[in-house]
Amino acid sequence: MTYTKKKILLVGVLLGIYTYTIVTYFTPWFAEKTYWTAFDYIHFKEASRTPINITDYIHSPLSPGLKWCSSNPFLDSYDRKTVFYMEHIWYKWSETQLQSVYDILTKVALSRNTTDGYITHMAYPEKTHLPCPNKYGLVRYGKSLGTGKVLCGIATVPPSAKCIIYSLGSNNNFEFEQAIIEQTSCQVHTYDCTSSPPKVPIKGLTFHNVCMGEQTNLQQHIFPYSVRKEKLYNNETVIFKRFSQIVQENNHDHVHVLKMDIEGAEYGVFADIFNSSKGINLPFQISFESHWWYHDFYHAILHQHMFNQLWKKGYRFLYHELNPGDASCVEWTLMRVFC
Repeated sequence: MTYTKKKILLVGVLLGIYTYTIVTYFTPWFAEKTYWTAFDYIHFKEASRTPINITDYIHSPLSPGLKWCSSNPFLDSYDRKTVFYMEHIWYKWSETQLQSVYDILTKVALSRNTTDGYITHMAYPEKTHLPCPNKYGLVRYGKSLGTGKVLCGIATVPPSAKCIIYSLGSNNNFEFEQAIIEQTSCQVHTYDCTSSPPKVPIKGLTFHNVCMGEQTNLQQHIFPYSVRKEKLYNNETVIFKRFSQIVQENNHDHVHVLKMDIEGAEYGVFADIFNSSKGINLPFQISFESHWWYHDFYHAILHQHMFNQLWKKGYRFLYHELNPGDASCVEWTLMRVFC
């Protein structure tokens, strides 16, 4: 075979490999992109026919009765078309959620260790989280996973916006609060009826020896750590206040961030917040740790209802991270997109 023929053959082989690669790996991407672009076109075309402004139009079937949360300052830098694109993916996922939950719980029932990682699959399609468009991206406030929380765009809020953060649960560790105050213009209110204020006062931090939510007996039955249980529930001086009451007492029109790490009591807090009276604005961003200890019937039910309510109330997932010490505990960050 001559040199020219070998060269032609080599070029042919390379073209074949190139064509195969394009067809195999890029065609599905183009098809999906075209598919969702078509959906966007339909929705935007429908929006153009309405008498209201497009900036007030965007709705989602996942959050009935709500619209684009224009009052949320963290959404100012969002590309709404991108959010629309994500909504289509999330809606498609929601249609098969029951089957997914059934399959996951079947695996959990057969093995104590399969809870790891599957919890997130029951809450949202984890590879399709809402992006944080801020140029700084997601930022952890507080050095460690145990005390720090990941938030989006907090540092960009100007002092004139009067940024307010409610931090539930401290366990006498104020690393998160200290980081927020040092790196942002936000004022922090920490609520914890089981611990003490910082030994050295922190400027910008107000400590309340109060727990948020309604005091009930449910948590003492499902909380697995008996020592802390005694501390939490056998103290007659413990004070609980509802979210709506706290907001009104503080004279706060809005809460930019609600942070929680309260060892399973987050379910009661969410139940209280979502049952707040009309006129009370829900937090723009929420960062919390959820707890679902292995083979726990109570937490399985609470877990599903909590996340279903978060979807309905307009919250979308920015971030999650499994607790390295116990993967049944998960750190979450959510943004309120519809309100």
